[in-house]
Amino acid sequence: MRLLLAAATGAAVFATGTATAFATQTSATAVACALNTADVTAITFGDAYVPLKDDATVDFEATLKDAWKLVEGKVDRNITAVTAEFQRVGETAWNSATIEALPAVPAPPAAGTTPTLPTADVKLKGSFKVTKDNKDGNWQVRLHVSRSGASSDSCKEVTVSPQVKYVSASVTDPVVVSAGEETEVVVKANVVGASSVTARLFSNDSNDSVDLELSKSNTANQWYRETWFDDDYATGSWTLELVAARGKESVKIEKADTFWVQTGTSKSKKAKSKVSFDVSANKVKKGKKVRLYGKVYRGSSAYSGKMIELYSKKKGSASWKFAYFVKANGSGKFSKTVKPKTDAYWRAQVPGTSKTYGSKSGYEFVDVR
Repeated sequence: MRLLLAAATGAAVFATGTATAFATQTSATAVACALNTADVTAITFGDAYVPLKDDATVDFEATLKDAWKLVEGKVDRNITAVTAEFQRVGETAWNSATIEALPAVPAPPAAGTTPTLPTADVKLKGSFKVTKDNKDGNWQVRLHVSRSGASSDSCKEVTVSPQVKYVSASVTDPVVVSAGEETEVVVKANVVGASSVTARLFSNDSNDSVDLELSKSNTANQWYRETWFDDDYATGSWTLELVAARGKESVKIEKADTFWVQTGTSKSKKAKSKVSFDVSANKVKKGKKVRLYGKVYRGSSAYSGKMIELYSKKKGSASWKFAYFVKANGSGKFSKTVKPKTDAYWRAQVPGTSKTYGSKSGYEFVDVR
């Protein structure tokens, strides 16, 4: 569909494929923002945020009601024009937004055929820009819908998130590893405005590293992830590196925290876990499937319903990267079918809990040809 952006002083009016403009309005008093469901049943939004540098485009889609009518046995427009505007938080002026033109009027039916109204909803897509100097908060989008001389407004709020901003981060310190056991390591980060946060923990004295994708907690701006270290990891000084992203932009914090890994003696009475792991084929053509499977135990019994983490490591790389979650069944067995893209090692990992140690399987190599 054709897009048309009105001039800065007016909003685009689309009617039967042409465009005119009318002056945008300002108001000294706040007007309730709500949909007129007789005209617009929904307005949905894409990701909305204040960018760090380049302008961010916020997409929206409006669903129109009863867009067509029958006139003398022909389908005609019931909605004759739609305009779109947006208002920034804390402002009274309305600014022109981009919106698609109304669809073409359906062709008349064949002679002798009874005309019927189209049943599908009419959806129009639009967008507006957010710049790095704009404020975050509740913005508004307003549609002006015209029907045969009558018109009405429909308004919907959209929350524009703040710029990505790193505040703080921490890692368990010290990490005390013991022979034959695994130690929980917790990564926490306070990051504003991000849609994803990834972490890399790496030894300052060796090639050991761990890549993690953090999860967002229920607390505002808080991100976290648990992982597990055993005595195979290098002791000494380690560094936490973070990358916080939103849209096409990201912020890299090269030294978000440092921590120490050391050996020690375990005094825990937690149960041990173990996990077997195998692959259905060690050689596979690119695009073909491979099944990753195994069984997980707690003590000597099947670890029923346990969520298993699958990791991969590209050939020649020193870093294991999280790939998939898979849940064990009532017998402790798990299985995941994947299409590997490159040569890589694969292994399974059992996350620990307060009552059970985590564990890792041996690895299997899959040669992709």
